[in-house]
Amino acid sequence: MKENPIIIIGGGLQGLATANALLDRGEQVLLLERNSEVAKETSFANAGMLAPSHAHPWNSMSDIWNIISGIGKKDSPMLLKVTELPSLFFWGLRFLRNSSKAKYLSNTDNLCKLAQHSLDLTKKLREDYDLKYDHSSLGTLKIFRDESKFEKASKEAERLSDQGLTFKSLGREETVNLEPLLGDISNQISGGIIFPNDEAGDAYKFCKELEKIIREKGGRIHVNTEVKRIHFNKKKVNSVVTDRVEIKASRVVLSSGSWTNNLLKNTKFNLSVKPVKGYSLTLDTSMLNDVPRMPLIDESIHTAITPLGYSLRVAGTAEFVGFNEEIHQKRIDYLYRTLENVYPSICANLDLDQGSLWYGFRPMSADGKPYIGATKIEGLFVNTGHGHLGWTLAMGSADLLADMMLNKETKIGSEPFLVSRSF
Repeated sequence: MKENPIIIIGGGLQGLATANALLDRGEQVLLLERNSEVAKETSFANAGMLAPSHAHPWNSMSDIWNIISGIGKKDSPMLLKVTELPSLFFWGLRFLRNSSKAKYLSNTDNLCKLAQHSLDLTKKLREDYDLKYDHSSLGTLKIFRDESKFEKASKEAERLSDQGLTFKSLGREETVNLEPLLGDISNQISGGIIFPNDEAGDAYKFCKELEKIIREKGGRIHVNTEVKRIHFNKKKVNSVVTDRVEIKASRVVLSSGSWTNNLLKNTKFNLSVKPVKGYSLTLDTSMLNDVPRMPLIDESIHTAITPLGYSLRVAGTAEFVGFNEEIHQKRIDYLYRTLENVYPSICANLDLDQGSLWYGFRPMSADGKPYIGATKIEGLFVNTGHGHLGWTLAMGSADLLADMMLNKETKIGSEPFLVSRSF
C-alpha cells in the first residue's frame, strides 16, 4: 500500500461505500472507525428501505406542521425539544427557506435522481458479489387513510415519473390483495401506491459484507480508533490525529455523520447539519405462519414497517433533541402502538417483550440533500448529511464523491450536492 492513502473517517454506510468506490478507481484507502466494529451507530438498525419513492426532504409544509405540533410531545411522530431551539436557530432558518414549493420540488427531484442511481449501484454490487443481507426486491407499498392525501401523493408520484420513478396507484381492494395482512384495517384504507423498483435490506448486514469486499481489495479498516482532530497547514490537510497515533495525510474524507462538524471546529466553516434522533423496533417473526410480504409506509402516522428475514422492523419517529441519549417509555409505546395500528393480528401474536429497541442520530441537512465533495480546505472532502436517506443514497453518493475527488465526469449532476452551498 502507498504510504499516503486516502483517509476516510467513519465506518458506517457512507464511509464504507466511499472506500469501496475509491478502491474501484485504483486508490488506496485507510478507514478509521471509533467503535469496535463498523456500522454500529446510525447505520445499524435503520428502517431497512432502499426507497427512491421516499427520497424527499423533511421540510414540506406538512412536515413543518408536524414538527411544530410535536414540540414537547414525547408521543408525537416528530418531537422538538424546547431547550434545543437556540441551537437550531440558524439551521432552522435555512430549513424554512427551503420549504418553498419551488425549492422543495427541486430538492426532491435531485434526491430522486441520486436515489435511483444509488439503487442501481447497490443492485449491481449485490449481483457481482452475491451479497447476503436479507434483501427484498418486491417494492414498497404506501398506504393512505385519507382520500385527499392519497390523491395528492398519487399526483406527486406522477410528477416524479418524469424522473424515472415507477409506480401504480391502487384502490382499497387492490391494496389489500397485494398485502393480505392489511385486511384487518381495510375499512380504514383509502388507497395505496406500489413502487415496484424499491428494495429493502438489513443495512448492518450489507455493511459487514461490504467490509469484507474492501479488505479483499486491499483496503485497510482500523476499528477502535477515534479521530481527535485534523491538522491543517496553509489551508491544506496535513495529518489526522487519533487516540493512538498521528497519521500524515494529504486527502481526508469525513463520512462521520452527525459528528462531522466536531472535526471541523478548527476550520472557519460549519456544515448545516444537525442530528435528528430516530428509533426502530425489531421483532422476531420466526414463529408466525403469516408475515407481511413487503416493506410498507403508513403516511398517516409517518411509519415504516419492513420485513427483514425472520424479523419485522418498525421505524417511525424523529426527535430534534441534539445528542440526547435518553429513551422515554412513550417513544417505545409509540412504536408498538404503530405496529398494532397497521397489523393488529401480527401484534397480537408476537412476543412484544422480546423486541429489540435501537436509536441513532441521523445527520440532517437543512435542505434535505447530502453534502458531497470538496471543502474550502485542499484535500478535505465530505460525504454526510443524508438524513433519513442514508441507506438509499449511500452507493450513489460514494460514486459521485469518488469521481469528484479524481476530477472525473460524474454519472449524474453533482452541483445540487456541493459543499459550497453551505458557505
